[in-house]
Amino acid sequence: MDVSILAINLVNGFLWGIILGFAAVGLTLLWGVMKVVNLAQGEAILMGSYVAIVLFSQYGISPLIGGLVALLVGLAAGFLIYWALLHKLVGKVEKITLKIEMSTLLAMFALSIALLNFYYYIFGSEPRGFGLWSIGLPFIRVLGTTIRTNILLADALALISVTIVYLFLDRTILGKSIRAVMQDAQAASLVGINPVKIKLLTTVLGIGLTVFSGFMVLLFEASVTPEIAYKYAPLGFVVVVLGGLGSVVGSLVAGIIIGIIYGLSKVVVSIFNPRISDPVALSTAFIVLILILLFKPEGIFGRKR
Repeated sequence: MDVSILAINLVNGFLWGIILGFAAVGLTLLWGVMKVVNLAQGEAILMGSYVAIVLFSQYGISPLIGGLVALLVGLAAGFLIYWALLHKLVGKVEKITLKIEMSTLLAMFALSIALLNFYYYIFGSEPRGFGLWSIGLPFIRVLGTTIRTNILLADALALISVTIVYLFLDRTILGKSIRAVMQDAQAASLVGINPVKIKLLTTVLGIGLTVFSGFMVLLFEASVTPEIAYKYAPLGFVVVVLGGLGSVVGSLVAGIIIGIIYGLSKVVVSIFNPRISDPVALSTAFIVLILILLFKPEGIFGRKR
């Protein structure tokens, strides 16, 4: 085994894991607070990517500004999704039953199909991205490994965003209210917390962060197609389950773990058959999911219920 190849794959896996972890933060908030499984996770990520692409390719707007606009679009989309799809189903409900969970699941599934077909109709299946754009030099060397600066930019933005979200949930009154509703919505309402407002805030924040992560996914991948939703949506669920439902730090740590496992698996499989190294390495994430569900279903940072 070539040590340099192993190092490259581990570094790339670590950097990708940070993106995976941040992309799952919005998903874990929606799932943890409202028991809403966002099946449109991949399509929400694509929304952020395509917003930045359109602004850059059609209007010449810097991708950095495009990423900020993607965040604003995501927050607006979260507001619309809550009032159009989720409010009647979970807005005024203190105890989420299996029937309600299934209703929200179907609603988000319908949204997923609608968005995916919209992307195919508007953008087609051709890869789209920022072309040769990069912040500063296109490549730099870190620990003997050549890395695109856009990847480092994406990871820096992801880490900063996770830190801000964590501090918001841990230090602010609104953040503590979200955590209270996550733990017990009925008890939270008895002490004066309005669950409807908290669920609206959670949806806006959750969808907004997911759409914003699409900008970082684009920086990492260099280009995207609608098919990328099939890659990031399932991995998002693996990250949430591994990290623990509702845990922002758990999502980040789990994403890094999955990324490193992917990098290591890719190297091992490539020894025997390089052509199948990528799909087999991705499948290891779902082996991890099965093991977690069997032996630690609450996840690394989750609480036993």
